[in-house]
Amino acid sequence: MSKMMQNTTGQEVDYDAFKAQFDANPQISSLVDNFDENGIVIKTKAKEQEPGKVGDKAKAKAAVNQSAKRAAAKMIG
Repeated sequence: MSKMMQNTTGQEVDYDAFKAQFDANPQISSLVDNFDENGIVIKTKAKEQEPGKVGDKAKAKAAVNQSAKRAAAKMIG
């Protein structure tokens, strides 16, 4: 956000300046889910997946293994 503001307006936006705008402007607060000194999280309709979910990794590994088995069978057969 700070880099974008520097490119468009020439002004740098730090955490305190953004917080002041966030608190004063309902349009900004309706777009932003969360923010801290490291960045901004924009509100979206997509659900965020929990990183490292065991079920997702197991499903992905099983799908890769199944694809490899099919490919190997075609190469051998």
